[in-house]
Order: sequence, then C-alpha cells, then structure tokens
Amino acid sequence: MNELKDYQQILSDKATRAETFFAKYPDADALAKNFADINAGKIRKVEPEIMVYGIYNAGKSSILNEVIGADKAKVADVPTTDTVTYYEWNGYRIADTPGIFAPIAHQNVTQEHLKKADIVLFVMSNDGQYERKENYLRMKDIADAGKKVIIVLNDKDGMLGERNDALQDVKRKIAVNMKTVGIENVDEKYCIVTVNADLAHQGRLENEPLFVADSGLDELKSVILSELKRTTSFVLLRNGITQLEEILTEFVDQLESRESSALLREMNRVLETFNRQKISMRRDINAFIDRQADTFGATLPQKIWDNRDSQDRINEVFGAEIERFNSRVQQEIQRQIQDAATILELELKSFTEVKLDASTVDTASFGKILSRLNEVNASSTQALVARDGESKVDPLTTGLTTTFLADGGAIIAKEVAKTALGKAITNSALGKILTSVVPAPFVPITVIVGGILLLKKLFGGDDGKELNAQVDAKNEAERRRVEAEMQARQELNQKCRYLAEELADDLKSAADLGIAETLAMYEEPFKAEIAARKSETAQVADDVLKLRELLNEYDLLRVELGAR
Repeated sequence: MNELKDYQQILSDKATRAETFFAKYPDADALAKNFADINAGKIRKVEPEIMVYGIYNAGKSSILNEVIGADKAKVADVPTTDTVTYYEWNGYRIADTPGIFAPIAHQNVTQEHLKKADIVLFVMSNDGQYERKENYLRMKDIADAGKKVIIVLNDKDGMLGERNDALQDVKRKIAVNMKTVGIENVDEKYCIVTVNADLAHQGRLENEPLFVADSGLDELKSVILSELKRTTSFVLLRNGITQLEEILTEFVDQLESRESSALLREMNRVLETFNRQKISMRRDINAFIDRQADTFGATLPQKIWDNRDSQDRINEVFGAEIERFNSRVQQEIQRQIQDAATILELELKSFTEVKLDASTVDTASFGKILSRLNEVNASSTQALVARDGESKVDPLTTGLTTTFLADGGAIIAKEVAKTALGKAITNSALGKILTSVVPAPFVPITVIVGGILLLKKLFGGDDGKELNAQVDAKNEAERRRVEAEMQARQELNQKCRYLAEELADDLKSAADLGIAETLAMYEEPFKAEIAARKSETAQVADDVLKLRELLNEYDLLRVELGAR
C-alpha cells in the first residue's frame, strides 16, 4: 500500500545524521557546507502542494479532513472559505480553496493559486451537483494549466459497493461533460476515485480500519502518491538526494584515504564491494520490475475485459497474470543474485588470500574474521542439507554462490509473500470495480435501427411517428451504453495502472529487504571486527561503515520517491 509519508522529516533526520559525521572532521568543512547548502536550498524548500477544489457543499472539507486524519477544516453546507487556507500536514501543503460557486473575487483567488499546486483534488458528489456545467469549465482551466485532475466523487448516497450501476452512470456523465467543454485526452488528464467521506470519518472516530478501507480513502491516498511521483516537486527531491549522495561519496573517499591499517583497508574494500553490489542489484532489479509492471498494467485490462461475462474467469485471469508477473521478477532476482554471488565470492577469496605485512596486521583479528565467515558458510550449508537431504559442504571461497542463492531466494520469497501479491482479488483495488465495469449486453446500433426501419416499410401508416420515437429512444440508449462502456474501460485501465505501480513498489521493497538480509550475513564478520576495535583508525573505519549505510538509505529513498 502506497503511503503519504512525511518525506521532509525523513530527509531531515538523515541530514542530521550526516552532519554529525561532518562535525568530527574539520578538514571536511567544504563538503559539509556544500551538503548543508543543497539540503537547505534543494530539499527543505520543496513542499509538495495538494490543492482541494470543487463545489462548496460536495464534501470538500470533509474529504480534506479525512486525508489529513484530523478535523481541521470546518464542515458546513454554506461557503465558509473565501481565501485559500493552507494546512501543513506530513510534509505536504494542502490548500483549501473557495468553492466553485463562491463569489467571483474568491474564485479569482483560487485561479491564482492553481499554478502553485502539484496536483488538484476536484471534489464532487453524486447528489446531482456533478451535472452543473461550471464544474467542467473549472476542470478545463486545471487541465489547460497542465495539472492532473484527481476527481474525488464523494459518495453521499452510499452507492459504493451497493449500487455500482448507478455509480457508473454518474462517472459516465462526468466523462461526457468533460469532453463537452473541450477537455481533450481525457484518459491522461483525469482519474476518478470514489470516496465515502462519512464512512471514512466514522472509521477514524471509532478506530474501525474496515470502515476506512471500505470508504475508498486508502485508494485515494495511493493515487495521490502515484501522481505526486510524476510532479516537479518529487523530481526536485530526487535530484537533491542525488547531489547529497555525491557529496557523501566524496566524504567517504576522503576518510578511507586516512586508513593506515592494512587489515582495515582490506575490510573496507570488501565492504565497499558489497555496498556497490547492493546498490547495483537494486537498480537493475528495480528497472526490471518497472518494465514488467508497465507491461502488466498495459495488458491486464484487455484480458479482464475479454472475460467480463464471467467473474470466475476474471479471477482466474487476474490470478494467472499476477503469478506470471511474480514469477518473472523472481527469476530476474535469482539471476541477479547469481551474478552478485560470483563477484562477491571472488572478493572474499581475494581477502582470504591477501598477503599482509605481519608488522601491521593483527593476525588474531584476521583469523577471527575467517573463522566467522566459515561459521556463516557452515550455517547456510547445514540449512541446505536439512532442506535438500544431501551434503553441500564447500570451502568458504567456493560455497558462497550456492548458499547465497539459497538464502537470498528464501528470504526474498518470504518478503514477497507479505506484499500485495498475496492479496485476494476481492480485497484489491481492482477487485472492487470488476463487477461495476461490465456494461449491458452489446447490440450493434445498425441492427437496432435497421430492424425498426424495416418494420416501418412493412407496416407504414401513422405508426411512423411512434417508430421514429422508438428509433430515437433506442439510439439514445445505445449512445449511453457506448459511453458507459468507454468510461468503464478507461476506469479499468487506470485501476490496473495504479495497481501495477503498487505491486511494483511492494516487490521492490521485498527484493531489497531480501538482498540486504542475505548480504548482512557476510558483512557481519567485518562489521563486528571494526566495532570491536577502539583505535582512532578503527573509529574512522566505523564512520565510513555508517556513512555507507546512510548512502544506501538515500538510494532507497530516491527509489521510493519514484526514481527509475
């Protein structure tokens, strides 16, 4: 599940940790200043803005309160906002704007602030207000300003999950009205998310997570985050993180050059190789997952649509596609692990065979590291024997590939099982709309019209007017059916795309955690030895170790913010 995390606070905490390391080394003041300048100028100044817009009595303030999770905005059936009111929440700036039918001066205030917003939540309700043309003229202003419109349909009548046919009819009319005022490329310019603000409010006050889940609020937050990843604000955050990483990498290089102990230099070299491999694997695996997710999101809607007459068949298709997606990713992860294991095995072998000057090496420490590495290898080998029933005891320098593959695969499989891939279709965002996107049986309009015209020729007389009326009625019914089908397909496409993105994020997290846990077993002997030393050089090595961990966290965060 995508979450609207407080990324500003997360970044601030990481910057504070980095600054504590810079403070220890005065000769790194120039790097420290560059780090502080970028953090202050390109990170802290970025505050993604979410603009809440719409009809004053559609539930705009109610939706805002549920997104924030607190009763901040005043809820009323008359206009209460005549200026833009800002709410600081979780690292985001949420702008509550005057309603569409507020006085002209107030509407002008809203228009002026539109250009500042990253995304716009356009709140409507299903009680008839969505029919008013003024809504769509304002939507066109938003679309023309290059903003993605997230239409939040506040389900005041409780249609969600109960009267999906009526709900889909509302959505059809919204799509038609948008096209009527000249909004082109509707599929790219907007999406519709249905939320029952009252149910979400009840769930929050009564601490009932099921109410909140059924309200559609979680889906709205997920869509907001997905769209924010495409905005300038998130691009600026990602670019700023990249610059911070470059400075920290230079800082690490400076500290490593101070190292006088040959053994510590060798340990740092091994750990640096492990860290580089971890980041390289993450980027390659994430790129593969993104490509698979794009394909999954693009092909799934048609496969579901082709089986729309059978809910059981839809479930089968969906399950098979999820399994195929998962299988491809697992195979790629295994391939990446195998490549990494070969590289890391050579690195460990190089370490065990290194010729060190006896006058500068603590031979007891060196022996201790080798012993701990052998323990890790033996433990993994025993697990394999217990699982497969055969001996696979290998020397340290030739057993890493086998044990790393087994451990990594098992850990990743465990993590993947916790992700959205394990959710039943009825609990997924997609499952909630499947029954609602199936339109009425298709009867070609040419058949309808042709059949009635034939009757007119056969019977003639005064029945012509009645037959014409029937033709017009059937034509109108067919037009509405076609519009409903187009709307349903568009919604299915959007839901599948958002679902694919969420699955990709879950898979990335699972793969990264599995890789990190597996590598940690082989890093631990080196880290333990560095931590056990009390000398000044060991302190530098420990700082290098922690800075590498911080670099890895920054890289993870950049991916989470939408980096590809």
